[in-house]
Parts: sequence; structure tokens; C-alpha cells
Amino acid sequence: MADFSFSCKTQVHFGAGVHRKLLDLLPEGARFVVLVTGVSGTASAPVRALLAETGLNVTFVVCAGEPTLQAINDARGIDHCDCIVVCGGGSAIDTGKALRVALQKEAALTDDDFGLTHDAAGCVPLIVLPTTAGTGAEVTSNAVLGALNSAAKVSFRGPALQPDVALVDPDLMKTAPKSVVLYAGLDAVVQNIEAYTSAFSTPLTRALAGPAIGSTLAALRDVIETGSSDAWSGLACGSLSSGLALANGGLGAAHGLASVLGGAYPAPHGALCGRLLMPVMRATLQSPFCTEAIRSDIAFCQDAIAQAFAPTEPTDPCSGFERWVDAQDLPRLSSWGVRIDQIKGVAQTAVTASSSLKNSVKLEINELAQVLRDAL
Repeated sequence: MADFSFSCKTQVHFGAGVHRKLLDLLPEGARFVVLVTGVSGTASAPVRALLAETGLNVTFVVCAGEPTLQAINDARGIDHCDCIVVCGGGSAIDTGKALRVALQKEAALTDDDFGLTHDAAGCVPLIVLPTTAGTGAEVTSNAVLGALNSAAKVSFRGPALQPDVALVDPDLMKTAPKSVVLYAGLDAVVQNIEAYTSAFSTPLTRALAGPAIGSTLAALRDVIETGSSDAWSGLACGSLSSGLALANGGLGAAHGLASVLGGAYPAPHGALCGRLLMPVMRATLQSPFCTEAIRSDIAFCQDAIAQAFAPTEPTDPCSGFERWVDAQDLPRLSSWGVRIDQIKGVAQTAVTASSSLKNSVKLEINELAQVLRDAL
């Protein structure tokens, strides 16, 4: 067995109603709290109510859409902060992470900061309560932000981006719109699949992601179709597993392409990943460098997909899943403005993306271009 490492410094609390532990987990003596939320106050209302009971000085930061360096710099003029609390989806969590770095740095963030490893020394505590089940950002040490001087989305990385505490409460996720639930859930599914098949996977990340593939698929299906509490818990747990696995084993070409597309088109990350998953899987299987071990890993994933979504075509184990996502109105790439004449440029950029390089088989520009055409 090859050597590997695994890290997660985040203290995780999971379960329905666990958000009520927040006050006990605030740093002792804290007086000034920054609360980062999404635009809709519905999901964060229970947390706002908890903080209102304490007499703490609370400064509100609202994340309006995808986070950018400019938005972080606009928000960093905070006089006092003893702790950052985030109650929101992946964008809000990334905003809180980057704001933590900006407050530590005591200066505006620039595009040059993307290339640095940001240390946690001197950072205020960061507590996150995700309100969507998908990104797994509550246990990762990176944040994806729009750059200042280009349309690119780039990752901030380092221990400073890792939350100290995560309260993963399925009850906070139930008010999300169906489209948000679908896109975030598909992100969790793709993260588990790509973390399992990644060229950088380890026995531990595979042990996390493998069982989570089928359970997350079934939970997403049941959340969309029935909304049961058990399904919400399963989806939240699947998202958490995917975050732990991707943080320690990497992802694949669907995420590599999505990172490039997300910087150029107004498309939600999870929607892109969900639409790209099957074309990437097919391209990987068709690659002349696809080994029997890789085929076996993909067959495991296909079997999990078929168990959750009965195939509609006997020779295609994923046909039921593809029909289901189409029935849920998952947009194709053309719906976000992607044109066929732009495909080669996207593929040329995505071929060197970090996640693309971790795909189980390295897909070349022409292969990535075919993936994009298949998803168009």
C-alpha cells in the first residue's frame, strides 16, 4: 500500500437540531461576532434568533451570489471581530473563509493571494453551519472566488480556510428551493464519484466516498420526490463525506471543466458538475489509457447509480439516472450560453485545471472538447 496522509482539523457536529449547540461553541469571552449569510434569510433565521438572545454585538455580512475578491474587500471594514459564524450555502461559506483571511491580513486581498498558502496563525475562530447539502465546504481548506482582474474563478488554499467547527444540521437545509437542492445534491454525488475514482485517491478517501455514492444518490432522489427527514439526513451526510474525501484525495475532470465554465458563464457549479458527470465518465472509459483497475472503479460507480435509478436501457446502467436528471429540468450547457464555437477554448483552459489533472485518466483537449459537446 502506498503512503498517504489525511487531515481534517474541523470539529464536526452532525444531526437534526444540532445548530442549537452554536452558543456553547462560541469562543469564551467573545463579544463581537460576524455572521455571514446568504441573501435569503429563511435558512439562517434559527441561527440569527439564537445570536439575538445573547446580547452579542453581531455584524451581518450578506453573500449576494458567487463570492469575489472585490466582495470580500468591500466587506472587510469590520472594527471588531472575535468569531466568524457562517450560516449559508457554499458561496456564503467561501465568503466567510476568505473574509477570515482578509481580517488576518489586515489589508485588501489581491489576485496574488491566490498563489499563497494561508496559515491559520492569528485568525479568528470560524464556525460554519451549511444550509445546502452539496459542497462539503464545511470541512475543506479552500475557497473558490472570482478574481479581481479576470473572469476566472480561483481557489484560495491553506489552513486559514479550514473551519474550526462545523454544525451540519439537516433541518437548516429544508427551505432551499428545489433547483438549489438538485444542483447542490448533484455536486455531492459528483464529488463522491470523482473522489473515489481520482488518480490521487487513497484507501481512506475511497472508504469514505465509495459507500456514499449510492446513499447520496438515493437520498437526493428521495429528498426531491418525498422530502423525508431521513433523506435529508442522508443527503447532508453524503455531502459531508464528499468534502472529507475531496479534501484528501482530489476530484476529476467534471470539476476541472466546471471550474472554467463557472468563471465564464452564469451557471451554478453543481448544475455544471451534474451535467458533465456522464460525458466525463464515458470519455474516461473510451480513453486508450483506461486500465482494468479504473474500469472496475467506474463499474462500481455505475452499479451504485443503477441501484438508485433503475436503468431504462438494458445496456446502459446510467440511463435511468440520466433520464431522471432530464426530468428534473437540469439545464444543458447551451442553456447557460455556452456555444459550440467556444468549446475548444474552454477545453484548452480546463486541461491544466487542478481537478482535471487528478482525473483517473488524463483527458486531452480533444477529449474534453467532446465531453463539452456531449453536454451542450
